[in-house]
Amino acid sequence: MERMNQWMTLIANIGVLAGIVFVALEIQANTNAVRSATYQAFNDSSFSWADSQIENAAELAEIYKHSSREELTPEQRLIVDGVTFKAFTIMESNYLHHRAGAMDDDLFETKMRGSVGALLNIKLWMEGWKQRELRTTPEFWNYMEAKIKVAQSVASNPASS
Repeated sequence: MERMNQWMTLIANIGVLAGIVFVALEIQANTNAVRSATYQAFNDSSFSWADSQIENAAELAEIYKHSSREELTPEQRLIVDGVTFKAFTIMESNYLHHRAGAMDDDLFETKMRGSVGALLNIKLWMEGWKQRELRTTPEFWNYMEAKIKVAQSVASNPASS
């Protein structure tokens, strides 16, 4: 009887280990599915962004000649507000996906460098960012502000980079 209990215990332990391995594999599959869905959502938003840029190319080219919202017509302000809302939302979405572990570090850093570059190069975007007309989470705001300061520092002193 003792021998049979030992075998039953061994079989039960093997079953527990097999269950743990199965759960680990399921978690990995779920993580991969979440990342895949995140990347597809990113692609969808990128394509939507590109489409809106193409559709409004003439208006945006004229708008981006200006350095302040005060120089814009009411219609142009609406376009800038829509574009910056979309841009800031995509930026923050990338941040939140990365924070949740659904976006790899290298992709996230690439997207954030591009976001900071856009803010520094498009004066109307930076004006909108500074006015905080389009609210973001405080954590994302602080993250971007730190990235902007570093980029501005590097830009003003390129020999140090």
